Amino acid sequence: MPVVAVLGLAGPVDAAPLAAIPCDVTALNNAIIAANNNTGPQTIRLARKCVYNVLTPASTGGLGANALPKITGTVTLLGNQTTIRRDPDAADSFRIAQIDGPNGRLTVEGVTATGGGYLDYAGTYLPTDGGTLILRRSTVTNSTANQGGAIYVNQGSTLEIYDSVLRDSAAQRGGAISNGPGSTTLLQKTRVLGNQATELGGGIFTAGTSLTIKNSHIGGNRAFQQGGGIYNDRAPMNISSTTIANNRAGDLGGGIANDGTTTLTNSQVRRNVALNGGGVWQGADASALGLVNSRIVDNTPNNCRPVGAVPGCTN
Repeated sequence: MPVVAVLGLAGPVDAAPLAAIPCDVTALNNAIIAANNNTGPQTIRLARKCVYNVLTPASTGGLGANALPKITGTVTLLGNQTTIRRDPDAADSFRIAQIDGPNGRLTVEGVTATGGGYLDYAGTYLPTDGGTLILRRSTVTNSTANQGGAIYVNQGSTLEIYDSVLRDSAAQRGGAISNGPGSTTLLQKTRVLGNQATELGGGIFTAGTSLTIKNSHIGGNRAFQQGGGIYNDRAPMNISSTTIANNRAGDLGGGIANDGTTTLTNSQVRRNVALNGGGVWQGADASALGLVNSRIVDNTPNNCRPVGAVPGCTN
């Protein structure tokens, strides 16, 4: 069994001791177990340019199997051009990681996670039961699930994403992200690109407590039904300094299909396409979309529908 070397050096996150591990899946699993149990450092430095190629899952639960041991404590994975992937030849369906609350907290920095899923929930990351997932300068790609092709935020859990990319994943709802009831999600300086949903929310589907998007780009996503970029299902959503562009819906809301309370501030919804409501489709049930220094322009075949549903939006 590979040895986990504990270094008494100040780490970049919370000045924590580091477990520096080789390019070996067993070493990674052992380090996570030690961090969960408080018998080893909580901050794990992954091997530079390593591909941790997982052929069989390390853990399982009621919502499916996981490449890594379930995160039940505080764990930080620090990568440097590092990849964690489900082996393309793996016989089992599994995501990369499940973060179990209330004490599970996973921070991932500088890591590409890819190839996970073929499950009902979360192709790559699943924070659940009050767990927390934080992504920094990371990429999630080529993952598949019924709900949340890349990430499903479940049962009062929290997701924060900074300076990252979510691309080329697929689901029935939420090609990249699906926010479940009671969840809270923040995206900042993040790109959601080229994802698709066979139903709702090609980029993002949200039914959570809140979704906040800042200084980001939602582009090139597709929903076969509604919400090519984003589908908001009766949730509060605040979007600022963000562009939602070049998304497509087969039915309503190429950029956004909104059935909740949404505010766009200093943002643009442009060059999206749908059968109707090329930019925004505004639902009728006690929902609203407000514009603050924002523009909905150059969408096909129109910008906002029904006519007059979004004050300040013209065609």
